[in-house]
This record gives sequence, structure tokens and C-alpha cells, in this order.
Amino acid sequence: MLISLTNPSSSTAATTASVGGKAASLAKLSGVTGLQNHVPKSYALSTSFFQPWVDAILTNNSSSSNDYTRLLNGDITETKELEEACQKLKSQCMTLPITTSQQTALKELSNIISTQFAHSLAAVRSSAIEEDGTDMSYAGMFETELGVSSRNLEVAVRRCFASKFDVRVFLYMRASHDDGETEEDGDDEQKNQNYDASDKAGGFAVVVMEMVDAITAGVAFSANPLNSDRDECVVDSSYGLGVSVVDGSVTADRYVYDKVTKKMVQQIVGSKTEEKRLCLVEGGGVQTITIEDVARQSAHSLSKEQLEELVKLVEAVEHAYGIPIDIEWAYTESNQLMLLQARPITTLFCLDDNMMTAAGERRILYYDFNIASEATTTTPFTHMDMTLYCRMANVFMGINDEDFSMFKKEPNLPMFNAETRQYVNLSFFFKFMSTEYCAKEAMVLDPYLSSLFASNDCDRKRYRSKKKWPKECTARNFLWLMRKIPIKKMYKTGKRFKKNPEKAKEEYLKVVENDMAKLKAMQQRGVKRDEGLKQFSVELLHCCMPSILEEMGAIYFSILGTFNSLDKKRRNDKSELSAEYDALCGGYAGDELMKINIDIYHLANKLDANIWEQYDHDELYQLADRIQQNIDGTLSDLPNEFLTEWSSFVDKHGYDGEDQLFISSPRYQDSPVLLLTRLRQNSGIGIKDPADIHHEQVLKRRQVMNQQLETALAQRFTRPFRPSRIRQRNAVLEHTMWIRNAPKLHAAKVIGVLREAVLHVEKELIDANRLAHRGDIFHLDLEEVDKALVDDTFDLMQLVRPRMMAHQRALKATECPLLIDSRCRILRPDPPNRDDVEEGTLIGTAVSPGTAMGRVRVMRSPDERFESGEILAATVTSPAWTPLFSGASAVVLQIGGALQHGALCAREYGLPAVSNIDVHNVLKTGMLVEVNGNTGTIKIIE
Repeated sequence: MLISLTNPSSSTAATTASVGGKAASLAKLSGVTGLQNHVPKSYALSTSFFQPWVDAILTNNSSSSNDYTRLLNGDITETKELEEACQKLKSQCMTLPITTSQQTALKELSNIISTQFAHSLAAVRSSAIEEDGTDMSYAGMFETELGVSSRNLEVAVRRCFASKFDVRVFLYMRASHDDGETEEDGDDEQKNQNYDASDKAGGFAVVVMEMVDAITAGVAFSANPLNSDRDECVVDSSYGLGVSVVDGSVTADRYVYDKVTKKMVQQIVGSKTEEKRLCLVEGGGVQTITIEDVARQSAHSLSKEQLEELVKLVEAVEHAYGIPIDIEWAYTESNQLMLLQARPITTLFCLDDNMMTAAGERRILYYDFNIASEATTTTPFTHMDMTLYCRMANVFMGINDEDFSMFKKEPNLPMFNAETRQYVNLSFFFKFMSTEYCAKEAMVLDPYLSSLFASNDCDRKRYRSKKKWPKECTARNFLWLMRKIPIKKMYKTGKRFKKNPEKAKEEYLKVVENDMAKLKAMQQRGVKRDEGLKQFSVELLHCCMPSILEEMGAIYFSILGTFNSLDKKRRNDKSELSAEYDALCGGYAGDELMKINIDIYHLANKLDANIWEQYDHDELYQLADRIQQNIDGTLSDLPNEFLTEWSSFVDKHGYDGEDQLFISSPRYQDSPVLLLTRLRQNSGIGIKDPADIHHEQVLKRRQVMNQQLETALAQRFTRPFRPSRIRQRNAVLEHTMWIRNAPKLHAAKVIGVLREAVLHVEKELIDANRLAHRGDIFHLDLEEVDKALVDDTFDLMQLVRPRMMAHQRALKATECPLLIDSRCRILRPDPPNRDDVEEGTLIGTAVSPGTAMGRVRVMRSPDERFESGEILAATVTSPAWTPLFSGASAVVLQIGGALQHGALCAREYGLPAVSNIDVHNVLKTGMLVEVNGNTGTIKIIE
């Protein structure tokens, strides 16, 4: 039960399974040459010491054990009930019976503290099995007891164990589980069945370390946790014990040190008004001492020599682990540097290995273009998503060649596929493009991207490639590609839409009607077994190609030019005309996306409010079962009108879902809970019918169009050509602009039909034990699936496992950066600088007019909980987010210009919207803010 972590003869027994992550890490460090002298004497009370207490909590028939099972299972969702359940368990821990073996171990350890530890004091720290791992750190979740004497040892150990049941731990477990959840995890109902609490209870251990009487202490990171840069070491430091730095009771000094150049990048001296020191009198403990000396408060807590020694220690620990590490350290009165703990940094963004350059090499800058445009998502691609998306890109460009792909898995090309994202190698383009030019051109697409190009981080000299263009990128190959793309045909289409938009619209609708009929026929026919899924996908894409070519021609050569002109006037005109141009940037009749959301609202309100009130957000799977039983006839407790419209909606819009262009993303037709989430967001008091909102926006646009035409006619003698230009522009706004969402929706219909066929094949392969879980098939490509259907010996899981691991790692990333370099440095915009705003105001970019006050709801996915009247805050939105706009009072985005979905949708719904705000870092759910879509500012009220 008691294991030495710093004695080589016994530290080999200190495995993660026996002593937990933190203790195992200390044992490892104490065995590394050059580090062992920095590690204080340490022991572990192993998992076997605590197992009787864990068993008592699980098997006890009291209400507390029931609470523990419900906590582990995620059944307790209300904050107050969660806190009460956790407090019950923590109280029980302080009175659990102690066994003879436990008493023996505590007695031996008490003797060691009294006779071997300096000042006869110890630090007692948690060391759970899952703690300080590469996936989850649990940093700051469990209790640490400092300055513990031998007579207080048992109480300190119990307090550490009790912290295993703290509310913070369960919330962290839940959040970490949700972040990595994928379709293969199964549906909500399945996740709540066949549950065994002991599977999740986890082991627990404790580290008992010789207490270091630090004069200066803190934390250090071998990579910069603020921007993921692998070459920057970050040190936070203050006087006294390191707990002052960790708990935030002082503003610590911060040092950012470049490990390659051996130079200081940044140093910020904090305000250190107090220090925590050991209480060396009998009984131990920690005392807080106020620092009266003003000069000492603002002095550096580390000397240059100490900082350099500390950085060397951090680098040595990183080398021992082989991954970025953060450590807790302390300097003693005798200037000895001590290493108190080390753990992997779990919050860094990771690139594929082949995208990384070595430390000191010239860096490459990458742009993830699918965040701000194209797919407009931060969700990582599965392998099948990626291969189909590349084929879809061919269709959008009009390329009718199944063997051609714009994207290869080669980072040295200007555009390429990574494991789970697609990137542009900007370093090549910086050969002939300045950052100023990039910032200017990006403004309409995304003000946040524009601010990144304009930032000090985006240094063209640093990132401009000195390599030759890849051999594949020749003028001859470029001309070959241009011949593949039917640019001339698209241009003629665009001219038709500009010359006579109404007639072009009628012709286009006939093309769409014909294509949709072909697609429906293909869906009814299904996959021909002798042809396979790949050929089926080719035929499906060909069904929609004529429609998409019409749409892309209209967008590139009519819509974009018109919209860019309007948006430029909207942004630059400071008079009342700006409001007119805001009105012209929305209210487009005929938009199929708006029709879907109107249908969602009407379907949601076919159910009485009392039915919605019966189900919490996490219980909608129960309502889905109830609906299916009503459709099957085993129940008859829901309105027939609702059931009829439900079936009609799924038949008409079932192809829609969260990430429309990802075949791995669930659709309404196969995930009724997803549809119910959207419906719930559109039910209840205070949510206005989107049909009424849309009608108001259409009327407003038409009114402005007529007013501007009347003004032009009145000025026709001085500006004779203006009336005809206004008429032409008005015709484009009335008959063409609504097409902007059509290509994505038609592509989504193709993907929806193909997904049906893929899921059918997946079920066959799971039944035959060729695949393990739902969702596994999306880590294959269609050719591999086709091969498996004719070759029973083809091992699919050998392909699935590494791809699935890469995808799950990407799912756990806390952000998806737009610009990132080959040392994983995430580029950040410079701090905004405006003199006309008051303190506590965030500065962004206005993308939809109006003002609104409300509580913020920061969201990563549209299927999360969202309440009517809240302010929607997200990194970026795609069409799947549109149903939330009905109940939102305002919209705040990190990414998105006037042409991006969030801005367009906000204007359609008449909501104020601001983009270019780092929502996940500066906003928190529950904040009360005022969003001003006229000035692009957000005032934090509380």
C-alpha cells in the first residue's frame, strides 16, 4: 500500500495502475539522470489503499451510493442537485471505516514524515489513475493539502480522497466525454442502458511528498499553451509557494522564452501583493503574508540565471517524456531548483507529423479554408468525408473526371489534404502576395481572417517560402486544369442571370426539377450490387451536376459582384444610406434554406407546449421513441396532424443535418433526436414565425429597391445611366440572390441519399463482424468498402483503427485555427485599438444591424441546449445552425464576413450580429451583454 517513488529499488512498482498518473510521473522523473536530484522525497499510498473506500461508496446501500452511480452515469443534470449529491459523498468520505492495513500504512508514513522530511512536513496530493494523462489532465480538479504534519496525515488523505467526488470532477468528466463523442458511441438511449458504475469509478492514489519551503515557485510549460507554439517555453512565477500562482491569488510574473534562439520573447511583471509560506511552527500549515514593499511587489521574482536554469530543466523533462510537458517547480532558500510534478499538456493543438518542421527550420504557414468558407465547419473530416468532399469539389468546379483531385496528401503542394482537415500552404502564395493584400481581400469573406493577415504574428518575411514551386505546379498543368473547368460555360450562365434574371431563373428551375427527379429515381433504385458504392456515388453526383453548374455560374459571375458592391457601401457609408444597404443585403424570396426553417417552426408548434415540457434536452430520445410508436400504431397519444407533418418533413428534408457535406454527419432521416433538437429550439413563447420575419425582410428590401429607383429616376438628367443600372441590380436581388445556398443544399441531398446506402452496407458488415461499431465505415473510402463486399478476407478494421484514432484526437481539440504554422503556432489578431469605446467593451465587426441585450450561450455544436432569448455565440455557423436564429436575440461569431452563413442568416431574421470576436476566450455562457450590430461592439454588463 505504501510505495517509495524516489527510491530506485522500489519505484519500479510505481505504475500508473498502482499509484496513478501523478505518482507514476514522479517515479519516472526520479529515475532520469540529471533530474533525480531535483525531485523531493516522495511516497505513494497506492490504489489498493483506497480500494476499500471506493468499494464502500459503490456497494453501500445508502442514498450516497445511488448518487454516485447517477453521477457517473450523467443522470444528474441540474446544478443544485449535482452539488448536493457531491457534498453527500464528500461528507461520507470523512467517516469511512479504516482497515488494519490502511492503519499500518499511515503509521509507517507518519514516521517517515516525522523523521526523514525537512521540517517534518509533507504535501499530500491526489494521484488518480486517469490524472495527468495525455488525453485528460484533471489539472486543479482534486485537492492538495500543504504543510501536513504526521498527526494531520489521515485527515489530509481523506480530504484528497473526498475531492474525487467534487462537482468540478464530474463536470470535467462529462465535458471531456462529450468532446470526444462520435457516432460510433451509439445513440442516447443505448448510452443509458447496460451501465455498470464500477467501470467508471476509477482507481485513486495519493502522493505524499517532502514539503519544499519555497521562496519562489510557479508553473512552466515546454510549449506555449496560449498559442500552441512548440518552440516557446512559458513560465509563471511568484514569491513563496506555487499555490499562489495556481489559485490566482496573485498576478504572477510571466516569461515567454524562445528555446531555439535562447532569447526572451516577452516578460510581464505581475502585481504580487502577497505570498504563501510554510508555517514552520508545530502543526504545520500555510500562512499568507502581505507584501508591504511596493518595489518588491513589482520586481522580477526570477533572476536571468534562474530563468535559464529553469528552461533547461523544462527541456530535459520534455526530452524524457518525448511530448510537451508542464511542470510545477520551486526554488528554495538555498537556491536549489525542485521539480514538484510534471504532466503532459493536453490543450495544445496538434498537426499531422508530415506538416511539422523541425525546431529552428523555416516555418510554413497553413490556412484552414473550410472554416470560413466552403464547408463552414470546425468539425474534423473522417476518411470517407474527405474523399467524397474532394469529389464534390470537382462537381462544384464543373470537372467531370473521377480520377482527378485538386487535393493530395502532400503538405508541399499549395493545397492539400491532412488527416482530418484541408489546408492551403500560404508560404508559397507569400512569394507573390503581401499580407496587406491578403487582409484587404479577406475582409468580405471574414473580418477575423483579415485581422490575422494584418497582425504582427503574420510576418511575411518569416513565412515566405524560399523553396521552388512544386514540380506539379507548372504553367502547363495550370492551363490543363483551366481547360477542365468549364469557365466559359459558367461565365455565359452568369451573363444570362445578369441580363435577364427572371427568365434565367425560370430556365434554372426547370433544370433543378429535372435533376431532382433523376436523383429521386436513383434513390428509389438504390445501389446495384455489381457496380458498388463508388459507382453509385458517381451517378448521384452526375444527377445534380447541371443544377450546380447553373448555380456556380450565377454565384461567381452575378451574385458575388452584386453582393460585394452592396457590402462595400454598407461598411463604408456612415450616413443613413448604410441602413438601406443593410436592407438590400437580405430578404431574398425563394431561399430553400429559409423554407426548411419555416417548416421546422411550423412542425415544432404542432406539438403542445406541455409535451415539450415533459422532456429535458438530454431526454429527447424518449420523445423520438414515442413518435415512432405512434407512427407504428403501438401508441396513439400524439396529434395526427403532427405525425403526418413529421413524416412529410422527413420525406422532404430528411437529407439535412449538422454538417451537410459530411457523409459521417447524422441526418434527420436517420437521427430523429437531431430533428427534435431543432424543433425544440423553435417551440415555446417568444419565438416568432420565421415566415413572418422573412416576409418583413423581403418587404423592407423591396421598399428600399423602389426608393432607390425613384431617386435614380429623379436624377436621370444628370446621371442618365443610373436608372438602368438600378433596375438591373434590383432584378438580380429579386430573382437571383436566393440561389446562394442552393449548391450546398443540392450537394447535401446527394450526400443524404448516399449515406442511406452506406449505412445499409455498414449494418451488413457489422452483422458479419467485419466492422466493430456504428460509424466505423466512415473511416474507409467507398473503394475499400466495395472491395470488402467482394473479398471476405479484406481486413477493414486494420484500416479503420489508425484513422479513427486520428479523428478522435481531432475531435478533442479545443479549437480549430484558421492560420497555424508548422511549429503549431496559432496566429492571433493584434488587440483592437479604438478610442471611442468604453472599458469592458469588445470590438468586432458589424455584419448585421440592430442592438440587443441578453445572456450569452457559447456553443460548439447546434445540437447543444439553447434557450429562447439568448445570444448565440459560436466560432462559425453553417445552415444546420439556422433553426437557432428563430429564438436568438443576437448573434456573435468569431469567423464570418457579410457573405458567410451567420451574417446572411442574421440579416434574414433581423438580428444584430457582430463577428471577429474570440468567443471561446472572451465570452462565457451566462454573461449579460449588449450586442451592437451597428457599431460592431459588445458591451459586457455582468
